Amino acid sequence: MSKIDRERVERVARIYAPSQEAGRALGIAAGSFCRLCRKYGIETPYTRRMREFIEPPQRKDRLP
Repeated sequence: MSKIDRERVERVARIYAPSQEAGRALGIAAGSFCRLCRKYGIETPYTRRMREFIEPPQRKDRLP
């Protein structure tokens, strides 16, 4: 099995929404993709969605 570098994992995690598609893009299983994300300290697509759901982006053009 060839080693997958951090840059590829980061890019795929940003591009694909589900981990299953991200893993498929790298040619590995979704669980393996999630393990690589944990190893490299990269936010998975799932954790990104949950973070955005819990903490919606703040609008900066609102008046106090």
